Amino acid sequence: LASPPSPPPPPPALPTVTLPPAQCTVVGAGPGGVLAADVMAGADGCGGSLRLFERGDLPLEGTYDTLPFFETFNKQEMYIVGTYNGAELPFAGVFGGQQTTNGGVFAPGTAAELAAGLAIGTAAAQAAQACAAASVNATYWKPLLGAVPPPVQHIEGQTLLDHNGMLATCVNETGCAWGDMLMPPGFHTPGSADSIRRRTVAHGVHGSGAPDYATLGAEVRSIDFEEDPNSGELMAAAVRLSDGTVSPVADGGKVLLAASSIGSASILARSRPDLYSSFTFNNHYYTASFLLPSSVCVPAGDGEVCGEGPPASTHSHNWNYGFVTPGNGDCAGQSFEVDLRGNYPVPDAPYQVILLQMEPEMRSHGGWNASTGLIDLVDEPPTECDLLARRQAINITSASWGAFTPGFSLDSSHAAVAAWPQGWHWAGGIPLVDGSSRVAGTTNVFSADAGAVRKPFNCHTSMVSAAAGVIAGMEALGLPTADCMDHITASFPPPPPPPVSSEQMVACIMSCDDATLSAYRSCNMACHGMYSPSPPPPPPPPSASPSP
Repeated sequence: LASPPSPPPPPPALPTVTLPPAQCTVVGAGPGGVLAADVMAGADGCGGSLRLFERGDLPLEGTYDTLPFFETFNKQEMYIVGTYNGAELPFAGVFGGQQTTNGGVFAPGTAAELAAGLAIGTAAAQAAQACAAASVNATYWKPLLGAVPPPVQHIEGQTLLDHNGMLATCVNETGCAWGDMLMPPGFHTPGSADSIRRRTVAHGVHGSGAPDYATLGAEVRSIDFEEDPNSGELMAAAVRLSDGTVSPVADGGKVLLAASSIGSASILARSRPDLYSSFTFNNHYYTASFLLPSSVCVPAGDGEVCGEGPPASTHSHNWNYGFVTPGNGDCAGQSFEVDLRGNYPVPDAPYQVILLQMEPEMRSHGGWNASTGLIDLVDEPPTECDLLARRQAINITSASWGAFTPGFSLDSSHAAVAAWPQGWHWAGGIPLVDGSSRVAGTTNVFSADAGAVRKPFNCHTSMVSAAAGVIAGMEALGLPTADCMDHITASFPPPPPPPVSSEQMVACIMSCDDATLSAYRSCNMACHGMYSPSPPPPPPPPSASPSP
């Protein structure tokens, strides 16, 4: 018998280039990595030896200056970060990270929520959020409250998330219809969507370029660890790039992982698969409904679904509301967000309603696959409490919208998405020391983005990543997070403070007479006028005439 063929020879070893040692090394230039590097550069705590490695290049030319927002939505260079339920999972691979291509929602959550999610103090969370918000030129809901639509009716305890906003600006002096942000041609108001420009933390700090301490096109493969003689824990001694470059860590130096929760977990797994090979991630899940204009058709199964709505006019609204489902004796209520894009409550143009499950019990488990070099993620099934919360949230939202749009349903044939897919808000996964950003089992490696989030909450993760980067950068230098404002580069106006309580506002709204739409809207706007962190006035009696 013939001998079996010899295995192919191994690929030739890449030439090794060793850089001078660096005191501070940041891996990944999403919002977390950009801000971690920024506070460390501003504090001059790296002795002039700061490196920021980003696997990709700059985003599409014109992303911030000439391209409408919708032309950057899911349009940047991507790479495969892992597999999800058996399919490839792509992430943005450019300087600025997912913020360069996502839906552009500014939704950081409250300081108390961030503190619980990162297992830190509320004061530190509040400072980190302020520094993150000051680093991006966002547009906030609250200054636009004069145009806010009424809250969704009949949802008790709802909160207008007016400390949220858009990671975008309007370059049209006459203003923009913000519901057009993601609308492609055929859906949107002529002249409006073309005037909306994307904004990110990377742009806020560095404009359309990158700093001198950043190296683009530099994919970090692994970390060389040594055992710390004092603690017995792992100490990062060098960072290795896929092209063979070695970046040593100086004595007392720090490494900050900000390559996304999944990407950073992959680096740990490639470095020490004996210690880091199994991860638990959290996410948000959503369902949606659309009313399309009659001129637009979208793919659906093997065919397409064409709109039955009127022609596009103006999508003047784009708002977020939060509410908590009632639960039952066995299940606590869960937090949901209603994301409204379109003209609510009068459907005189196409609209989109997204219902997000913000605090699910279900998790995604990731296992390191040495044969593919990727992490394979698989969702747990939703728990019985998750299913209950989804049913209650759908019933509440459908009943509310149905009051103005007969036949509205989140299960309608107009829905262009499957039921409850993941919301691209991957977080967690990185094992951390209690109350710290430091990776468990190491002395000098920190998690500086959404990988540090222990549990999901009512937020969108890109600004949470930015805050986590601030916290990790300050901790790595041994500085209090409260001092971060002294070390950041940008200083954009802060957002309005998050809501303190909306109970009286809701009581006011529930007292409004909704026999006519105009009366309801007038009363509703008067109720919004009392919505502020200062103690609001008492709600008007049900018989009172609505204020103008």
